[in-house]
Amino acid sequence: MKIAPVAETDDAVGVSFPDKKPETKQWYIAIVGNNSERICRDKLEARIVRQADDAKDYEVYVPVRQELRVRADGKRRTVERILFPAMLFIRCTEQQRRRDIVHLPYIKRFMVNIAAKRTDSGMRSVAVIPDSQMRSLKRMVNDGDGEITIEPIDIPLGAKVRVNGGKLMGLEGYVLETGDGKTNLVIRVDMLGCARMEIAGGMLEVMG
Repeated sequence: MKIAPVAETDDAVGVSFPDKKPETKQWYIAIVGNNSERICRDKLEARIVRQADDAKDYEVYVPVRQELRVRADGKRRTVERILFPAMLFIRCTEQQRRRDIVHLPYIKRFMVNIAAKRTDSGMRSVAVIPDSQMRSLKRMVNDGDGEITIEPIDIPLGAKVRVNGGKLMGLEGYVLETGDGKTNLVIRVDMLGCARMEIAGGMLEVMG
């Protein structure tokens, strides 16, 4: 069953692009309750398991990092840190988003693109993260050794670079020199700012 694209809707659903094919998969950002990210992810993944094989074609992602913390008594423990609190990244079609996801009780709304021009009725388009940025983010989260810092707004960036060694070899981003002289690799995440990780300057090569 095909659903015709809808030009406008409420903020919880977001505004579709009339010229975008409904079957195109994109990364959307769903807003959920604080500290419920993993529970909501698990619920969505359970729905996928229950679906017919030909319908198991959307993906749910919560960026999580294992970090070592030192308690007041000096003991160390490993904790999980959610990089983007109260958010789920969902890769699906517009049809799936509207039909299967947006009305679930634990999905508060979908993030909209605040930079987009409003329609005549005051609506904005739903926010979409490019596939290339999501691949880079997942690579940094899964393979990077350093602590990841999320900057909620764009920060001044230097040259475009590529990692030339180690587990992140081939990952592209931008170089950032911090005030203390350290070198950071930065990747953009549209609508959400940047993710940065400290890295040895010798592991970066400037791209032409």
